[in-house]
Amino acid sequence: MNRFDLKKLQDFDSPEWQRFETEFFSRIYFYVKKQVKDHQAAEDIAQETFLGAVRGIGGFDTQYTYEQFLFGIARNRVVDYFRKKRPIPISEKEDSGMSRSYMGLERMASDRRSPDESAIAFESMRVRETVLVDILRTFVAQLWEEGEFEKLKILEFLIALGGRNKEAAERFDVRDEKAVAGIKFRALERLRGLARQADPDHQLFEGLWKPGAR
Repeated sequence: MNRFDLKKLQDFDSPEWQRFETEFFSRIYFYVKKQVKDHQAAEDIAQETFLGAVRGIGGFDTQYTYEQFLFGIARNRVVDYFRKKRPIPISEKEDSGMSRSYMGLERMASDRRSPDESAIAFESMRVRETVLVDILRTFVAQLWEEGEFEKLKILEFLIALGGRNKEAAERFDVRDEKAVAGIKFRALERLRGLARQADPDHQLFEGLWKPGAR
């Protein structure tokens, strides 16, 4: 059942439109941002989606939901965005390199997942990212409280900067590469333990719970 007064929307009632945008804007933005990585561009497209909704509300078909109406507009705006960025026509006479320019766009346009499902998937990813940030914060705090400042430097070099074990051993005056590998191994084991604690229902990090997973 639609939660908004269609007549008020069609009469451009300001409070009703404000409620409408408050309800849906974040979901539209996250759906767009999943495909358009640039924050400002995604925000602009989300705003354009609601402008399109205002223009098209007079012809709203009540057999559809407001979600279907908005996500349909958003998908079209995203397609338009990529067409403007890469205005290359597709032709059998063109070389394969030029044709590939639109491959991502064509896959997106034919995506079988509903826009709502895509938004939910993106929101799930955001939840995982938030939990991972909390896990890392807890891990760093534990090492800090233990006074393991040198280990923090080594792990930052290995994990955040992508350094090699041999380089870390030389840079931080560690005995040898095996000692560095041991520091990294124990750190990953602690991180896995924290991740399991944060995911008792096995919903966020499926790989941690598969048979044989360390």
